[in-house]
Amino acid sequence: MTKIIMETSVVNDIPILSIFQEKLYSCPLVFFIHGYGADREQAIDFGYMLAKKGFYYVSMDCKGHGERNGKNESNKFPQVFPGDSGLDTYVHMHEVIEQSAIDIQNLIEYFKGKERIDTNKIGISGFSMGGYASFYISANNPDIKVAIPIAGKPSFTKSWLDTITSTATYEQWSTQIQDAMKEVEKRTEYFQMIDPFDKLSGFFPKPLLIINGDQDIDSPYFYSLELYKKLLPLYSEQPDKLKLSMPFINHQFNHSMKLEACDWFEKHLG
Repeated sequence: MTKIIMETSVVNDIPILSIFQEKLYSCPLVFFIHGYGADREQAIDFGYMLAKKGFYYVSMDCKGHGERNGKNESNKFPQVFPGDSGLDTYVHMHEVIEQSAIDIQNLIEYFKGKERIDTNKIGISGFSMGGYASFYISANNPDIKVAIPIAGKPSFTKSWLDTITSTATYEQWSTQIQDAMKEVEKRTEYFQMIDPFDKLSGFFPKPLLIINGDQDIDSPYFYSLELYKKLLPLYSEQPDKLKLSMPFINHQFNHSMKLEACDWFEKHLG
């Protein structure tokens, strides 16, 4: 009988949830990053599915979420946009993403030398905000060997500028946004600084599965499609390592998507 362990702990002030088989050692490590407003428990079933296949699954509470909610973690930008426009929240989400990359590196360093973990085999995945973060971390962290961003956007700058343009078309917000263009420019510079889109070419030849519902209006698929088209020539001789999956669904991470992600990790990281 296989015994699956699920335990919570705090590592370097980062609350984590780990799921793994009791008697397995030297397991591939998979990090999962939750969506904005969620916490480390968002995809427990996904963690269980991976643990059954012999992976060591770790999810963390991101900055300002879960057990870190209310902690005095500083932010780069104050709130300056109309409250109901969601623009300040969108900016803050990217600050959370940036901190998540630092947290993941801290966790990797912690797990090095642990007998249960093979830190030569590290994968990352995440949903929504976690999808954005998976793109970002994959572009910047060479320890990541396999990536599965789900319902995220890889082009931070273009997405931000599109969001500003579309939000400014609403009569109730247009004047306030025009008056705040200097603040928009400051944040645009920030997005340009952290944008992973061009860096993701450097992820080749490592396996990359991008999952984005083709009915998703929160993270429209065309941002992922643009990255996929950019990467196709690089992966032309290793086409089995690059895939764009666009199920006929909205902004969600359903069971069939979890199965697809598990199969990808098993094939390329197991």
